[in-house]
Amino acid sequence: MTRISDITVPANPEDVPRHLVRLSARCIALANQIKERVARTDRTVALANFCSYIGGELRQASAFYPSNVPGMAWAARNLFEVNLTVRHVLASDDNFRAWLGQTLQDEKEFIEGLLSVSSEQPNHAAESQLRNRLNKLDDMAARHNLDFSKPFRAEKMSKSLGMHDEYVGLYKLFSKYVHPSSLLINAWYGQKPQSVWLDIFLVKAQMYAGDTVQRVANACDLQA
Repeated sequence: MTRISDITVPANPEDVPRHLVRLSARCIALANQIKERVARTDRTVALANFCSYIGGELRQASAFYPSNVPGMAWAARNLFEVNLTVRHVLASDDNFRAWLGQTLQDEKEFIEGLLSVSSEQPNHAAESQLRNRLNKLDDMAARHNLDFSKPFRAEKMSKSLGMHDEYVGLYKLFSKYVHPSSLLINAWYGQKPQSVWLDIFLVKAQMYAGDTVQRVANACDLQA
């Protein structure tokens, strides 16, 4: 795991958003390096996509800080989960192919949801396009020998990676802010947060972003 001292800097609160934007730019730069300097494969495309996503989450966090604590909690939670996912995907080719299969399954479920929601006001042309897309997803799965895969479960990944205690503690911490919990609605919503809570989310977001990007860089033989 990347050390806190590797990816945080002493800063006034006013400097934090700019710092997060700089970190975001480094992630995007690595994604571009992978695309430009590493032979294109399904694996390298996926790794570049991880970096782009992390860069986006850090930029979101820069907009959330310091007033939107639930937003910061969401960013930290997402960056922890993507850290688990990258570790899991890099562990085996089977895990990587399952990750690709999730893209197909996710889009399939999204389209099925659209068809269900739009059934009350039918649009036959749009429905036909969506059903054609479902057929194309089937063709893509067959052509690339991919299974439609369900999303990885964060808890299961954490156990396989020896990070379950960390998972349990962090999800207890994040859940009170990222869900409409009784505590959030009845006590915390609209209140000025304690700075220590905000700092925990800020540091965790940077830690998991930094660790994930370094793992991607190592997998591609690049400098983060």
